[in-house]
Amino acid sequence: MKNLILLFAGAMLIVSCKTSFRISVKEPAAIAISDSLQNFGVVNNVTKMNSPEEVVGSLLGGNAPNANITAAERAIDGIFRALDRSNKLHGVSFETNQFKRGDGQINWTYIDSAAKANELDGFIEIAELRTVSPVGGSVLANAEGKSRTYIDGTAYVNYYIAGEHVSHERIVVRYRHHIRLSEGTSVIDVLNDVKKKQEQYRALGFELGYKAGKLIYPNWVWANRKYYNKGSKELKRAKPMIHKGNWDIAEKQLEYGLDHHKEKVRGRICYNLALVNEGQGDIDKAIEYAEKAALEYGDKMANDYLVTLRQRKRQLEQIKLDQEN
Repeated sequence: MKNLILLFAGAMLIVSCKTSFRISVKEPAAIAISDSLQNFGVVNNVTKMNSPEEVVGSLLGGNAPNANITAAERAIDGIFRALDRSNKLHGVSFETNQFKRGDGQINWTYIDSAAKANELDGFIEIAELRTVSPVGGSVLANAEGKSRTYIDGTAYVNYYIAGEHVSHERIVVRYRHHIRLSEGTSVIDVLNDVKKKQEQYRALGFELGYKAGKLIYPNWVWANRKYYNKGSKELKRAKPMIHKGNWDIAEKQLEYGLDHHKEKVRGRICYNLALVNEGQGDIDKAIEYAEKAALEYGDKMANDYLVTLRQRKRQLEQIKLDQEN
């Protein structure tokens, strides 16, 4: 029993030396473009011809009339919002259907001319958009006792870079939008849900556009991470700095402990410095510190962390390679 208590106490001591939390880390752009590009014309070319409606069972399914076109109109605003969030890129509404020639090839002559005349670097085109509701829609969902249903959206987006003659075509963007239903299956309830869906298709379109706009620049996303909070005064003092994301101050604090007389502490400090540098977007330096923690000081937590960092490093290298080619 005594040994069991000691084992439990030891385990609690180990756990208490680490803290789990979420940080925002920089993910590379899914579609790499030159850093010099800033202004884009945003084009909605969704029509009844390229994005036909599912007509059969439209009312019972709760589908809004011209749902695809309605969603596409709002998708433009989603792209604008995404570009604004980059703090660098800007979008303006543009109308044209001349991106392709009669033989289906890209009309670069037109794209270059239109971009130059309007001081644009390229174009983002919503070429097609499809929305789908579950079979049976509101009626079936209510009959099954469900309070929610959903609509799925798929957008096909083209990106054209003027001058460079680089294109990314038929990029697929998907989003599922959940909807709360009325509690009933009467005609009034069904019609109320139809009206509600007409509003929700616009919300679905916005999210599709937002996702499409975010593809061309790096994004900061939340990730689960661990860090050491005990072992030396430097680790303790850096704890609140790390927790609040004050990376530059935390880095300076931790650097004071790099020559600590205990090897274990030096390993923990190097691990935390790796985390701090990831938080600042410097993957190379983060890998350098994590490798030092694992190889020189035998820090076990650094081994798993290295796998994550190296995966992200490979992503960045692949995007750079794609951009060069």
